[in-house]
Amino acid sequence: MNIWAIVCLIWTIGAYVIAKKIYRKHPKVWLSPAITVPVLTIILMLIFGISYQTYQQDTTWLINLIGPATVAFAVPIYRYRMTIRQNIGVLSLAITVGMSVGVIGAYEMSKLFHFSPEVSNSLMARSISTPFAMALADHIHGSSTLVSLFTVITGLVGMVCGDMILAVTKVRSNIANGAALGNSAHGFGTIRAQQRNEQEGVIASLTMVMAGILMVIVGPSLIHLWLSL
Repeated sequence: MNIWAIVCLIWTIGAYVIAKKIYRKHPKVWLSPAITVPVLTIILMLIFGISYQTYQQDTTWLINLIGPATVAFAVPIYRYRMTIRQNIGVLSLAITVGMSVGVIGAYEMSKLFHFSPEVSNSLMARSISTPFAMALADHIHGSSTLVSLFTVITGLVGMVCGDMILAVTKVRSNIANGAALGNSAHGFGTIRAQQRNEQEGVIASLTMVMAGILMVIVGPSLIHLWLSL
């Protein structure tokens, strides 16, 4: 067992606990543990020459916990079940459009920059939250490592830029804003939506989960069909 891998595990858990306490006192987006911990971790890895493989060796199980943690989103969804029933049609349409735009946009960008098939497939799978994206990557010959990275980057960008983009659109609907954050920024977007408004957070949770389930079920067939056109 690599001692550096153990150090990385202890650092990740400890840094998250401390960063979360700081964020609670100073709730600024740029102080979010989702931003500060990865940035500091990358800096320390570069300073001490620690490879990604070494870091991953004893921290992979942390990523595996994302799947069970997603189940917790069912609680607020149940509480707002009546609101969801009333808007299920528009939410279904938003999920379908958001998922399609994410996949097609990633494909066209990959073709424009001549990315390898593995990178292209991983980019197309990153349009949903991490546990779903990793499952999808296995079915479309993508890389679980790359798709995890792409999904996190997508979520971070969506969380940081989401408020600004929604402000520009001047949309005041909690349903619309929640669907936008859940569709585009996944788990990070759901966290930000919850901070903005409880109803937004619930809609973001539902959108994220439904998009993930739908993509895992029909995504492989749709992606293979799109690639064959």
